[in-house]
Amino acid sequence: MFDIIVPTYRINPAWLEECLQSIKKQTVTDWHCYIVDGTPSDWPQYEELMLVVDSHLSDERFRFMRQTGNGVSQARNQGIMAGTNPCIAFLDGDDYWYDEHLIEFVRAVDDESLGVIYWTAADCIIELTFPKSGEKHSTHRIANHIMNYDSFSPTERLTAIRLSPLMTSQVVIIRKDFESLEFGFDTELCLGEDQDLWLRLLQIRNQGIQIPAVTGNHRSHDEQTTQGGAQLGGANSDRLERLQKSRERFMSRHGYMWSGEGIIREEIDTL
Repeated sequence: MFDIIVPTYRINPAWLEECLQSIKKQTVTDWHCYIVDGTPSDWPQYEELMLVVDSHLSDERFRFMRQTGNGVSQARNQGIMAGTNPCIAFLDGDDYWYDEHLIEFVRAVDDESLGVIYWTAADCIIELTFPKSGEKHSTHRIANHIMNYDSFSPTERLTAIRLSPLMTSQVVIIRKDFESLEFGFDTELCLGEDQDLWLRLLQIRNQGIQIPAVTGNHRSHDEQTTQGGAQLGGANSDRLERLQKSRERFMSRHGYMWSGEGIIREEIDTL
């Protein structure tokens, strides 16, 4: 029933192990998982990362492939195109699901709600280091839940999604809707590519289904900034140009700037 897409790029091997174990522990067993890895072979933890991957490949539901391009959008598109199941779930390699995650989507899809995109909430663990003091800071919050969503009109629901980007690891989409798009995740966007896809799917059918359950754990950490910067690649001037082009591309398509604008500004300020 599900194709699970797990893009990996310089992921802490212990986190990837936790991620893949959480897939194996799902009460739903009808799935295939596509691990799409773009980690360079000279990365210090590359061999350890590959040992984690190899330890799961004896389960034929797991499939591993080397990424053929750059960026998380290309990795997700590559994984999606390798699968055939009607529902597509996403899980980033540094996140993990609780055991009942997929069954919540089975219940929602069986309800014939005709949703084009479904999502649940997540425990969000924010672990960051302040650059000036070096102090580490950790907080917890419930994320990916839009308050009073069910009471909103269709227009209000779409506005809420525009203002509250959905965490990719908690989202399930329908393959036939994805394949009806002109293109999948936009590889020209280096930030906001997931929000862009959700909004284009909702143009097909303005039917986003929020499932009132906390079914996963999302990590927000320092390494995410490092990974994002590395995937942008090139000199600072090149990275700045890509960030600005991504901003303009998103705005021209959707008429506003996604709420990750602050992230873009922070990235630009560090260049």
